Amino acid sequence: MTDLEFWQSMLREMHIAYAMLDAEQHILAHDALFAAWFGAEQGSLLGQHVFDVLPEFYGQDIRADCAGNTPPPAVRVENVNRLLPTGEARYFNLILLPCIQGLDAAFLVLVADVTEQGRYIQELMQGRNELRLLRQEMARLNAQLDFLLRHYVSPDVAEALIKGRLRPELGGELRDVSILFADARDFTAIVESIPAECVMPILNDYLSVIVDAIDYYGGTINQFQGDNVMAIFNAHNDQPDHAARAVRAAISIQQHLFAYQTQRPEAERWFHFGVGIATGPAIVGNSGAHWRYTYTAIGNTTNLAARITAAVPAYEVWISQNTLDQLDGTFFVTPLSPTYFKGIDKPVTVFRVEVPLSPPG
Repeated sequence: MTDLEFWQSMLREMHIAYAMLDAEQHILAHDALFAAWFGAEQGSLLGQHVFDVLPEFYGQDIRADCAGNTPPPAVRVENVNRLLPTGEARYFNLILLPCIQGLDAAFLVLVADVTEQGRYIQELMQGRNELRLLRQEMARLNAQLDFLLRHYVSPDVAEALIKGRLRPELGGELRDVSILFADARDFTAIVESIPAECVMPILNDYLSVIVDAIDYYGGTINQFQGDNVMAIFNAHNDQPDHAARAVRAAISIQQHLFAYQTQRPEAERWFHFGVGIATGPAIVGNSGAHWRYTYTAIGNTTNLAARITAAVPAYEVWISQNTLDQLDGTFFVTPLSPTYFKGIDKPVTVFRVEVPLSPPG
């Protein structure tokens, strides 16, 4: 058996196609499998340049110079995709070997069918791409969810939900809290003098001033009810000084609102707010239906804070006796006459916190 016959027999058993090239890389001979895989009849590839049949070799370092003890390197191209005349997609590994002894050729091209491996790699790459796209989509959705949570609920509540410190389920716990309400005075009468399309942007400007002050002192914004803001101190993060935080926030609200008003023309000083605070026990947690929750504080303390706020004149801060009892004596307060509030049988003693108001320097 000649060397060529030996090569041909071995390659057939291994199901590997071959082609032999001359020094100029033209095809001198090939087997039937090579022709079948690359879409030509037996003999029709003879004389063609290897780049025309296998352009994947273009640009590779193909040399036939066998001088010296070190032969030129083999050229290997993996996972070449071909669509056969039958319409079947297959994958091949290509190897170009120079200086094959015993063969009347400068190069030998070997082609191995690695379709199963190629399909696996393709599926793997497709899976990785799909996973990457899924991760990107999840990151986008998480960012969107984070944005929505932090804009539709208080940022500290959103943080607690995201980190699992607060469970998204109905129910709550009894906590000692300070409840703050800020409510616009004569809101209904004032908005009658403002174009309807201007009411919300103007009101939002005022509410932003209020919310910034509450957030600065660690309060949790519970809800907006038109011209009314409710905040909870010591809601889910422990704040032993929650009463003092609430009072400082209330003072800051009135001072910043006053400064904000003085920066506007007198005819545009639309809204004036009163702030009321009560301290005591309340159930803090999620209230509502099984599909729609509101994070809030429920109980007599919340009701009292709302009643106090309804009576507070503009730019003033009123607090309950329980709130005063938890302060450290650094605030100036004035006791007011006992007041009857709706839904409360006995008169309630409240205190006005002295708020220094002055135009910005």
